[in-house]
Formats: sequence, C-alpha cells, structure tokens
Amino acid sequence: MPAQRLVTMGRSAGSFGLRGEVKISSFAEDHEVFARAGVVYLGAEPGVAKPYRLLGARWHGGRLLMTLEGVTTREDAAALGGAWLYLRREDLPPLADDEFYWFELIGARARTAQGQDLGHVFALTDNGAHDNLVLRGPGGKEAMIPLVEGVLVEMDLAAGLVVVDPPEGLLEAQGWDEP
Repeated sequence: MPAQRLVTMGRSAGSFGLRGEVKISSFAEDHEVFARAGVVYLGAEPGVAKPYRLLGARWHGGRLLMTLEGVTTREDAAALGGAWLYLRREDLPPLADDEFYWFELIGARARTAQGQDLGHVFALTDNGAHDNLVLRGPGGKEAMIPLVEGVLVEMDLAAGLVVVDPPEGLLEAQGWDEP
C-alpha cells in the first residue's frame, strides 16, 4: 500500500494549561479544516508523524489550541513541542480549477518563456500584494519571481512545470547572468 501524502499545516508550540492542550501555530486559512479531518498527524517529518484524533480545538491568543486523544497532561503536550502538524492530502478541501495549494508547486521545474532553465521551485512566499515563487537554479542561485498575471505564462501541476516571463532586468538584479 503506498504511503499517504501528508501536508504540513502548522507546528506545535508546546503545551497550554494543565490538561494537555497543544498550542499550534497554524498555516491553515480555514481552521475548520482540522475538525473536518478529525485526525491530525504530529512528528518531526511526515514519515514518522503519529496520528492523533482531534477531540477539540479553540482559538486563544493568536494560536490554535488542540485537544488530542491520548494527550492528557501538560507533560504529554510539552513533549510534542516543535513537532510539525500534518493533514492527509485528501482531507484538504477541493479547489476551483484556477486555484492551487502552494505545496503542489514545490519541486516543479521552472523555465522562462524563452527556454532559459531556472531550476526548480524551492518555496513560495506572500509579500502581501501577491505570491512569489522562490526558485533555486543551477549553481544554487536563487530568484524571487512574482506570481502575477503577465509574469506567469504556464503552470502545469501534472507535469511539474512552471513557465514564467520575468520583467526585463529582474533576474539580473538578483545575480543571474543575462539570457
């Protein structure tokens, strides 16, 4: 049976109170996604993450507090401090045709519309105005490319390919050679 795909959704920040609530720094836009899933996974990485049935969750002081089955004391919750929080891919809500999850782009090959190899998508960031692709290219060079109309030419998630048309001088300003 193939391993299930776990998606990073947050990180444990330790315990809250005496009854074993776990403080979570959540990456989710909609925190109800955890309740709908019913089971969360905590661990240092997906391959060793342990499933926990979610008994309850509430918002407090900018963090999500989770009550997990089997985590009943402050010490139990503290032991999960620093663990990454994951959900199964299939527990995430479906998206519209023109939407995507950031994690779906990580590792995708990147090139310009003119065919220049830009390496692969290493990360995505949000600068408030728009999302940015962070590309890691040949020799370890990095480039930040705005993910906006006119710059994004093609995104083929199935093929793992992103084609961009960066504004003139953008790559060179980030230490890349002229094409």
